[in-house]
Amino acid sequence: MSPFTLRKRPDDRAPRGRTRRRRTLFGALLALALSLSTLTLSAAPAQASDAYNSITSASASNVDWMSRIADGTSLSWLSVPGTHDSLALCGERDPKTGKCGGIATSITQTQENHGFSAQTLTTQFRAGIRALDIRVRVDKGDEGLKFTIHHGAAYQYANFTDVLNATRDFLRDEPGETVLLHLKAECDGGTFGCEDADGYRTDEWRKKVFDSYLDGRSYTGNGDESTRSTAWRDLFWGPSVTGKSQAGQVPSLGEVRGKVVLMGYRATKGGIYDGYGIKQPYPAGGSNEEYVQDAYEVDTISDIAGKWEKVRAHLRKTNGTWDSSRPGEKEYPYKPGALYINYTSGTGGGAHPYTVAGGTPTATGVNSFLRQCLQGENDRCPEFHADRGDKFGGRSGLDRMGVVMMDFPGGKLIDDIIGRNETGGSTRKVMVVGDSMSQGHEGDYTWRYRLWQWFRDQRIAVDFVGPYSGTKPQDTPSAPQPPRLQGEPEPAAGPPKTSGAYAKDAQDFDSDHFAVWGRQAAQDKSLIKEQVAKYQPDLLLVGLGFNDMGWFVSDAGGTLDSMKKLVDEARAAKPNLKFAVANVPQREKIGGRDDLITKTTAYNKALAEAIPRWHSSSSPVKLVDWAGAYDCAPASCPAAYDGLHPNAVGEYQIAGAFGTTLHKEFGLGTAAPSVPTTGPARTAGTPGNVKATSADSGIVVTWDQVFGAYGYEVRSRLAGLPNWSTARSIGNRFDTTWVADGQKWEYQVRADGGATDSAWSSTVSATARPKTAAGPVGIVTRPTATGIDFAWGTPTGPYTDSIDRYGVIAYDRDTPGAFVETVGTRNKALHFDGLKPGHRYTLAVQTWNRAGGGLPAVGRPVVVGAGTPPAPTGLKVVSTDATTVQLSWKGSPQAAGYRVWIRNINNGSQSAADESVISETNHGIAFLVPGTWNYEFCMTAVNGALESGKSNCVVAPRPAGS
Repeated sequence: MSPFTLRKRPDDRAPRGRTRRRRTLFGALLALALSLSTLTLSAAPAQASDAYNSITSASASNVDWMSRIADGTSLSWLSVPGTHDSLALCGERDPKTGKCGGIATSITQTQENHGFSAQTLTTQFRAGIRALDIRVRVDKGDEGLKFTIHHGAAYQYANFTDVLNATRDFLRDEPGETVLLHLKAECDGGTFGCEDADGYRTDEWRKKVFDSYLDGRSYTGNGDESTRSTAWRDLFWGPSVTGKSQAGQVPSLGEVRGKVVLMGYRATKGGIYDGYGIKQPYPAGGSNEEYVQDAYEVDTISDIAGKWEKVRAHLRKTNGTWDSSRPGEKEYPYKPGALYINYTSGTGGGAHPYTVAGGTPTATGVNSFLRQCLQGENDRCPEFHADRGDKFGGRSGLDRMGVVMMDFPGGKLIDDIIGRNETGGSTRKVMVVGDSMSQGHEGDYTWRYRLWQWFRDQRIAVDFVGPYSGTKPQDTPSAPQPPRLQGEPEPAAGPPKTSGAYAKDAQDFDSDHFAVWGRQAAQDKSLIKEQVAKYQPDLLLVGLGFNDMGWFVSDAGGTLDSMKKLVDEARAAKPNLKFAVANVPQREKIGGRDDLITKTTAYNKALAEAIPRWHSSSSPVKLVDWAGAYDCAPASCPAAYDGLHPNAVGEYQIAGAFGTTLHKEFGLGTAAPSVPTTGPARTAGTPGNVKATSADSGIVVTWDQVFGAYGYEVRSRLAGLPNWSTARSIGNRFDTTWVADGQKWEYQVRADGGATDSAWSSTVSATARPKTAAGPVGIVTRPTATGIDFAWGTPTGPYTDSIDRYGVIAYDRDTPGAFVETVGTRNKALHFDGLKPGHRYTLAVQTWNRAGGGLPAVGRPVVVGAGTPPAPTGLKVVSTDATTVQLSWKGSPQAAGYRVWIRNINNGSQSAADESVISETNHGIAFLVPGTWNYEFCMTAVNGALESGKSNCVVAPRPAGS
């Protein structure tokens, strides 16, 4: 009969085979070692006391003590009683009586025996124990490969399924609790140790067997063959049992109620398995000594006091306290986000586990030392009291104990540990409402993360709420799309892109939010009521307004109206909601956008004046001075990576602005956030797998995404030319569509990391074989009062048979940073309206067929709202050499451009001009053979199809020496 049916037959024997023989050998060797030892053996077990061996005397209220703690409380802030080697109850069990006894048990046992098959765990849970230390052996029995529970070679008459059943049953009864689990592969094959089943003594199998419990399969012992069994994954907090990566943060209690949190899974020789547990206290492949104290070697009774001092030192580290008189113990930093584990247990040849825990008539046990420390008795822990003296540094309070793993804990000691926790508080629900500055881009930490760190460090229980949790991911580009037909409605906006990850070294954090790239207060004022009703935040942190004014949605007054409406709508869903509303930071100046500077200044002044009027005692509204804290101005913006969006330092500054308001106006925390002057460097790797491919549309360049890149720069050139032309791509694709057949193009790509760019990639090339159609001929453009009339002829040539539409392109040359506007039509005429009177527009028409958009045909530029321009005046010509001239003239605001008329004065030819239009009032002409003095030049001014008469005409002089 397999040991895995212990619940059916409590008198089952230990696992068969070699393990059982080794245990018998262990007993014989142990007896021999003890009979020959010259050490003074441990005294008889101490009497039960408040601190030792009296677990059932713990308060009955401990059964659900976690339920009285706020959801937002980090596990790292708690004081959690736990048991070391939680099911080490026996050395050898008498098959007749079913009881344990003998010297083997006195050495092996670490906990009171309240029943085999993990029944003891139920007693521990009801007493308040919430952390377990389970040691397992891979056993091959009738049910296949399973874990049995061991302490060294001694089987503990339980298996892992018993542990899971007992834990599940408790959490079902008490869903407000959680259980922390430390799992260790026990069998290292040492002299007094156990061995895993033959053929399964590898780390790979130890992890696979654990995974089999999670996934509901049972390995039969025949390779990877398995059968179905109970799946336990839902019992665990998911991030701690992924099998691929460790949890990046210590969770809050609200995240893990009703679940088992795997703190760590350790290998036989002390290593830490990746894919399991929490990275901070149990880093895979690293050491856990910084956060876990487990100095278990206590050779003699006289060494018990030394073990206590290790426990005490770890309590100091847990609370950011140090003893300057102890070598090596200097200025422990206080890390409220870190989980600390403190083992009070110990054993050795002259001190058994019960002796170390309970002491002797002449030696105090560690459990009593610890209770005296917590009770403030016998001046046991002066470092945690106000009058402690000068030798102690750092914080003076014992605010938390971390996870305390004990042997034979007494009920009152458990009560004392649990009593250190803060109960009765509530978790503040916080919703961040904002735009790109608050959502962040893939690879950012975000200011929300820095504010979350401040809440955590201030031990303020918060729950960030909202419909989204990620940053904006990199765009996934596609081929250029045909322009939308004039009058065709814009496609419905898809859901916000919120799947982006955070900085790779950022801890996992409570990242829920309501911040969307490009979002305006004008939009959120209609959306906020639903979000507040759904998530019921206590505190709204609002950072909106830039996009309203930056994208011409509203002026300062309109933006203020939208913000007031947002406050009113949010209050309608929750009347007692608190608000921290930020003003709008300036950004680095955009050419031609002096209006944005003026609007921002006016809005911030109006917001500061309005907020006191919006404020009420039941629903306070406080101003956050984002603009004052953020180091960004029209002249320069050191806090941003692109003139607006925050870099690592800027994120701290924004979090500091919000935190300062929360501290000063809402009384949160003992201090406002500190703002460093430097932040983590952001690096971007060079794009890899760069490929250039000929396509029907032209040439397509692709590459692998670089995590955290804000975009990419692509430089291109015709093969053989020395200079590159550089363009920007927001995604990992770049299309060259305006190419001629047979042209060979070369490309390089680099990633934009904000402050730094990556190196350029290696050069790739492709030869264009486009199947796009040429642009139309006979383009006519005419200005109207507020737009342009276009007309054109039918395109001719290859691939024109599949033309679907035309793209009419207009670019405002008088607005710095203006976007190219394109409107689609299936006609050969179009009126382009809503343009700026007095502005000059460059114009073109492009054909779109099944291959894509072809090379545009350029039409004459236009000044919107102007008529026929006057003729240029003051034309002058200078011969710079025998075949080159430089022309200059005086133009007019009504002229969109100019044409040069040329006549050879010696051959009787007529003055002629081609369709090339010059945008400036000067122009050079070369290759005038047989010499410049043979030519006459005149100018006309054009405004689309409207054209002036000729200017004065001039003949170029003969240059000296010609």
